[in-house]
Amino acid sequence: MRNDWFRIMQDMRVTGALEPIGVKGIIQPEWMRGEQLNELEQANLQFTIRPNRNPVPVDLIERPYPLWSDELKRLLSTFAPRLMFRLAGLMDMERQQLHPYWFMVPPQLAALSMNSTFDSSGKLNVLQIDGERLNSTNWPIIQLTDERLKETVILVNLALAEAILRRDYTGLRLQRVDRVESPNY
Repeated sequence: MRNDWFRIMQDMRVTGALEPIGVKGIIQPEWMRGEQLNELEQANLQFTIRPNRNPVPVDLIERPYPLWSDELKRLLSTFAPRLMFRLAGLMDMERQQLHPYWFMVPPQLAALSMNSTFDSSGKLNVLQIDGERLNSTNWPIIQLTDERLKETVILVNLALAEAILRRDYTGLRLQRVDRVESPNY
């Protein structure tokens, strides 16, 4: 049975999306890999947002580390109750509003195909995934791991993608990824 997967990303066409300041100074890259989680538990994940005339609270802030809206987190938790989330508050100082977002520690999977290509700066050009490795996971959402990746790549399975599309989320998009079946050795 063929299972389709989709890359979930922030839709950069949405102008005025909330942009937290100082995230890289607090969130550690190890946390995304599920390492040093005791530090994550102790961290205060409160950030101010960059001043903006008309801020748009999008459901996924992709950079520098993915932050998920409260509504999207609820859906992800329904599909994968064992996902680890940590509350991250985004404060709009101008309007004195707090926007609840969630930092997620995604399950990791080394399923990037050798056929994937990168540009000279190391940015992913063509994403292809190893279908057999993806078939080995029961998680509906995973983060691709590979030493060649310089960016966070999060994939969702077809069932989760359909559930996302049935709701009215703002500022995210799904892109089907190409699967490559590994040759049998």
